[in-house]
Amino acid sequence: MATIVSQLVALTSRVAYEDLSQATIAAAKRAILDALGCGIAALGCEPSKIAARAMPNGPCGDATVIGDKDLSFTHRAVLLNGILVRYLDMMDVYWAKDVCHPAENVPAALACVESVEGSGRRLIEAVVAGYEAQLRLTHAMSLQQMAMHHVAAGGIVAPLVVGKAWGMDPEAIEHAVALAGCRQFTLHGLSKGGLSMAKAIGYAWSAMSSVMASRLASEGFTGPTDFLDWLSDKSVLKLPIDRKALEHDGTYLIERVSFKQFPVQFELQTTGEIAIRLSKKIRDSGSTIESVEIDVAPVTIERTADAAKFKPANRETADHSLPASVAMALLDGKLTAAQFEHDRWADADVAALIAKITVIPNSEYPTKYPKGRPAGFRVKLANGETLADFQAVPSGDAEKPMDDATLEAKFVANASEAFGEARAREIVEAVREVERIERLGELTRLLRP
Repeated sequence: MATIVSQLVALTSRVAYEDLSQATIAAAKRAILDALGCGIAALGCEPSKIAARAMPNGPCGDATVIGDKDLSFTHRAVLLNGILVRYLDMMDVYWAKDVCHPAENVPAALACVESVEGSGRRLIEAVVAGYEAQLRLTHAMSLQQMAMHHVAAGGIVAPLVVGKAWGMDPEAIEHAVALAGCRQFTLHGLSKGGLSMAKAIGYAWSAMSSVMASRLASEGFTGPTDFLDWLSDKSVLKLPIDRKALEHDGTYLIERVSFKQFPVQFELQTTGEIAIRLSKKIRDSGSTIESVEIDVAPVTIERTADAAKFKPANRETADHSLPASVAMALLDGKLTAAQFEHDRWADADVAALIAKITVIPNSEYPTKYPKGRPAGFRVKLANGETLADFQAVPSGDAEKPMDDATLEAKFVANASEAFGEARAREIVEAVREVERIERLGELTRLLRP
């Protein structure tokens, strides 16, 4: 019987540009553009500055770090761009048994294709392959079930992306997955309670290490290619892995990815949208807020409304906090990266409103809205009025997708402060026609000053 690793390699090896539908190609371009926008918007963030200092650049680079004028080593570009794309928590999302942010594969695809002077079509192939592997893994197995964070998939998926970008032999890719995957499992404690900067580097670090694993495998270094089979069949955990879910069924799941409006945890997209809507009604009423009750699924409370989230001590915890994000949106009528960067969540008026928020588990929501992220609000005002609102699916979700114009507007808004609107629109045009690019440097030069 084929190993699970060999199934994944077969799944991604079959990805060829000429066989992709126009819908899949368009989905890949959307994913690339959104990831780049998230990375540009995060330029100057503290985790990326620390990582850049910890890994100084050398004289002979072959890949672009977003915002840097000089080329960098491939593995350094994978790490630093990965941190940037992840930092603001504004990238795409997908979930089945586990949640994941598949855009975290774009930095590896971008750097590795550029490093071998690959084409725009090669970039599309690497992105589609990475998304397909990661998204099908969320259907096949639950890392959370074994107390692991979803970024643990990075050690399994990133070598597949690197292998696709570099045109590696399938057998070598299997050993790269084995070498990286069996040593990069990440505890779920990464994102529990009060969060740290580690949230931004979890996947990026695994992706960077996967570059080395791929180089080793290319030179003949072998790894335990049956490590996932062992985890499923012989380990004490007996982790259920649905091998059928790893088979290609004629569609590419990249077309089913959800995009975020706001720079907050994926379940907070609905609550943010409702809070912004209610903010206008509260201002129009001329009254003040006495109390706020919010109904969400029980798992949402576990992830975003535990004790630490009611008193966030840093930005990383605040953008995963239901009460903090709702309080900011209700008071300001918006929910932006700038609010988080300027510690709006720590202001006295936000803290006072957080104290008035009660989050209530609704056990019916998961059954009634299995494909949604439902939330119900009841805001009691000092004038005696109660404002109620409910939404099952946020805008940008796969069930309520963003159109291209909205996604491009999000990119321009994200990129204009750092690069200017003219450069931002030039990047949009380059990604729109990326399959025509013979050498990816034609695109990546636009990401440098």
